[in-house]
Amino acid sequence: MTYTMEALSGNGQGVERGERFAPLVVRLVSEEDGNPVGGAVVSYFVDDSQGTGTDFHGGSPVRVTSTIDGTATTDVPLVAGDSAGQVTIRVTADSANCTLKLTVR
Repeated sequence: MTYTMEALSGNGQGVERGERFAPLVVRLVSEEDGNPVGGAVVSYFVDDSQGTGTDFHGGSPVRVTSTIDGTATTDVPLVAGDSAGQVTIRVTADSANCTLKLTVR
């Protein structure tokens, strides 16, 4: 099955150093019929190229399974590091992907 992915919430958020980001949520939709895709494994990877120290508690990637409505929500806290900067979260599920941009202040 092929599907598309869209960011529903969490993209563009900014938090102070050491604080937690709100959960990140994406939705998977079937390209064939437009219906939500449940049961897919979705991986969230932290790309911290600016060295903020941001990561999921326990490390990256975090893997979750999409629900019947096609949503996949991070269930592990994403904690801002000790340095300010931009953080990119790459989200993948098979060939579908999206990118979320976050800021540590």
